[in-house]
Amino acid sequence: MVQTLDRETVSHGGDRRDGTRATRLADGFTDAIVVAFAVWTVIYHIGLLIRPPTAALLAAWPLGAGALAALYAARRGRWSRPAQESPPAPRPAPRALAAVAIAAGATAGTCAGLHGSGLPWWSAWAPGIVSAAASAAWILRRAGARSPGGGAGPAPGVPDGGPDETRWGTPLALLTGAGFATASLFIVNSDGDDAYFVSRSVATAATGEIPMRDVIFTPGAADPIAGEPPVSSIEVLAGAVARLLGVPAASFVWYVLLPAATFLAVWALWRLVRAWAPRRATLCFAVAAVYLLWTGTSAASFGSFHLLRMWQGKAVMVSVLVPLLFVYLTRWAERRTRADLALLAAAGVAAAGLTSSAALVVPLVAGAAAAALAAAGRFRAAAGACAAMAYPVACGLAVMLFHHDTSVAGTIHDAPGSWRWVLLRSTLGVLAGCALWLAPWTARRGVPALLATGVGASLTVLLLPGVLEAAARLTGAGPVLWRTMWLVPAPALIGLLAAVRIPARRRSGPLSVLGAAVPAAALVTACVAGGTPVWSNENGSIVASRPAWKVSAEAVGTARNVVGLAGPDTLVLMPTGYMRIVPLLTARTQAVNANGHYLHLLPVPEQAIDDRQALTDAVRWLYGDKPEQGAVTAALRRTGVDVACAWHRDQRGLALLRNAGFGGDRRIGRLLCLVPPGGGSGSPRTGSGG
Repeated sequence: MVQTLDRETVSHGGDRRDGTRATRLADGFTDAIVVAFAVWTVIYHIGLLIRPPTAALLAAWPLGAGALAALYAARRGRWSRPAQESPPAPRPAPRALAAVAIAAGATAGTCAGLHGSGLPWWSAWAPGIVSAAASAAWILRRAGARSPGGGAGPAPGVPDGGPDETRWGTPLALLTGAGFATASLFIVNSDGDDAYFVSRSVATAATGEIPMRDVIFTPGAADPIAGEPPVSSIEVLAGAVARLLGVPAASFVWYVLLPAATFLAVWALWRLVRAWAPRRATLCFAVAAVYLLWTGTSAASFGSFHLLRMWQGKAVMVSVLVPLLFVYLTRWAERRTRADLALLAAAGVAAAGLTSSAALVVPLVAGAAAAALAAAGRFRAAAGACAAMAYPVACGLAVMLFHHDTSVAGTIHDAPGSWRWVLLRSTLGVLAGCALWLAPWTARRGVPALLATGVGASLTVLLLPGVLEAAARLTGAGPVLWRTMWLVPAPALIGLLAAVRIPARRRSGPLSVLGAAVPAAALVTACVAGGTPVWSNENGSIVASRPAWKVSAEAVGTARNVVGLAGPDTLVLMPTGYMRIVPLLTARTQAVNANGHYLHLLPVPEQAIDDRQALTDAVRWLYGDKPEQGAVTAALRRTGVDVACAWHRDQRGLALLRNAGFGGDRRIGRLLCLVPPGGGSGSPRTGSGG
């Protein structure tokens, strides 16, 4: 049985008084970044209303941040003064309840991970309900346990071993963060969503304005694609800074923003492990880092949303903001200072600035924490936890009010599919499931165990048959509801399994040290044996010989030459892999179809979408079906393509272009490019024309 049932972890002070100076500096720096980005997000959202140049937004940013810092400094003592709230006295709980919770949790986790092997889904959620209920009953009976000081509870950040943990763990976390950040520069794993995310930065850098309309398919001639309101501020920030520095926006995103965010994600993980681990925080962190590196079995795994994709706002939210939210919730519940409450609110604002999915994920995180705290009788702490969700919910309501179409198109995943997509299957799925339902017993006693109980109970409800489907019908966000799995800080929870004690007669000496390392070694072995490295070819990744854009270097070179041939204010047609590159290069030239998913969300006449799809099919492959000549000729005329390219060996595709009057063959890389009679119109494209 997990050896944490009757142990009370006593802190020696808050995480700002213990540990190394490097730890305190890195923690403070992380908090400052969260607050600063929250200030930028508020300024950006004001800019959506008055639409000033991005240079004006950048100028207002330090002024707003400075005013906030001055306000904090002026009344610093008040910000750090704790508020008292006496929790109810603890009551004894039967050990049988703990045994039931742990046994049911292990069963639920195993069955959830092995569901893809033929086990029925009820064998996961049914024992999950039993485990969550039994854990809640045990934890809530003991949730009133106080620290010897009689305050609101122990402060986070000091696991068993005290400052020694940060003395050894902080250098490891800093080195791991630096290693992950460096690796992120070399691993290339292309993502089609960059046609939206990076294109917004490119358009901002090119124009100095917030891109309020479509910049993927048209030069601002059509409304933005449905389901992607311009709520997130991170892309515009990257473009504005790139414009200020005079560097290509894509280079800034992939050479500056990516490694910086990756480092912050590693440090956020270390902070959460420090706050929640009852002992052996360094080993717990090491296991969590290995788990991230070997989760390359799914494009939606936590590892895939880490160093592979950290330039996207949604990846920053799940890898940086969600762990920090749990850290801030822990601090707020244990210390109850105004500064902790302000950080909670700032984290919610920052999450909204990263992705519109914050309106879905942050309320789940804050709601799970608030429900657990309220059930424990800590009503003021529960009310304060809701501060994190206020801004994301307000943004979601504003989007529903001002955008007529907020539905999201795509595949809808049910609960088992969402689990396999995010928390994975087989060995890694079993680890994630056991870590989830056993978290109330592996996390540090007190608030961390209470919050872990809330997370487990909340996700169990989401996994019940029909819950996600009902949410899809109510919200219209069915294709992104798999992101509800982000409620679980899975890397940290899997790391906490390394804190399980191995029963031993002797509590000191070499055997004790060896016993402490056994769980971590077993977890690392399971991750490596059952996972796939995120940098492997099997995961669709390529390790470049030097820092690289996150697309094929050959495709970048070819696309750049085609754009150069076409000139500004033109429309180009190429095979799909090359058209994806165009929005990453320029906002002055558009591709016929930079992303098929976004194309079907473009609010233009259906004929315009059909024309672009027909042209895409004409040059996509050497083999397979091709559209009819009449459809291609009419589509070329209506869209006004200025340069059309096909594979140089695609004789059928080239014949479709030539029969439509295109000629003047020019070989560019593996493509053969043609232009219409007269060399192309060179006129700006409109929404109605394509």
